[in-house]
Amino acid sequence: MSVLSDIYISRDNEAGKYDTAAAPFTERAQYKGITPLELSTLWTIMRGVEWDVAAMDDFGCLLQIDGGERLIHSFPAAMLAALGELTPDRIRDVTVKWAATDELACSPADIQPVVEEMVRLARSATTSGRSLYLWNCV
Repeated sequence: MSVLSDIYISRDNEAGKYDTAAAPFTERAQYKGITPLELSTLWTIMRGVEWDVAAMDDFGCLLQIDGGERLIHSFPAAMLAALGELTPDRIRDVTVKWAATDELACSPADIQPVVEEMVRLARSATTSGRSLYLWNCV
């Protein structure tokens, strides 16, 4: 079973609508297997701190349906800002470290496009005064 993982831009008051009507949310990226756990490991890598389960608390849950089969989490505002400031060299650095985590255990080349797309979405969200969200569906 695979977890669908959409990262999208929205205004805070409209973010929950994504679960029932995703089509209007045109600024998004669709992946599989990215949950608050994986994002929290990226966030701790970006900050240069040790991962702790409490890091997942930074990703506020806005929506939980069917016992967690569908979820929407918000990106922390500080992560949104930090993603938008990543340089190409820093993107490569965090990608290599993120790919090496137990949660991902993949080639950096496989995950770098994901990081680059999150950077692009973060910049667009910041410019437009919106935020980033993660929708998961089991």
